[in-house]
Amino acid sequence: MTPDEARRQDALISQLVETLMTAAIVAQEIQSNVRARLDDDGHADPGHAAALTPSRAGLKQRPLLDESTLSVIWKSRTLHLGHTLSFALLARLARRPNQYVTHLDLLRDVWDDDDLLTATATIRSLVRDLRRKLRDGGMTDLAVAIRGHNGRYILDL
Repeated sequence: MTPDEARRQDALISQLVETLMTAAIVAQEIQSNVRARLDDDGHADPGHAAALTPSRAGLKQRPLLDESTLSVIWKSRTLHLGHTLSFALLARLARRPNQYVTHLDLLRDVWDDDDLLTATATIRSLVRDLRRKLRDGGMTDLAVAIRGHNGRYILDL
């Protein structure tokens, strides 16, 4: 296998892992919502449902990214980000909330680039710009949830 083929296979594996992890997160959210609804309707075994269902206040909301309008929807607010790197960055972080994403993965997925020479400053600048846009759009808590640590970023919900 050539180095190019190996890099391509590695990229495909990373995409598959991300997709499966996102599917697992979505399945857990659906399951929690169904259990909460069953508990609210009184259709479930009271002891069983209460033990497995988090309270509605404890459910963490994820931002909804509308690719048709290039907007983010968060707690009944909508912010149009447009076809920008900010939208791509938020979409990338939202695909794996509560999990760190490395600079290299961000470069590959947001910029489609592996150049590490400009990575740190460029990513920091874009994160700062995205946080500002979110704050200006009334989504301060979402802006604060984007955190960086040792060359990695996370959407900490």
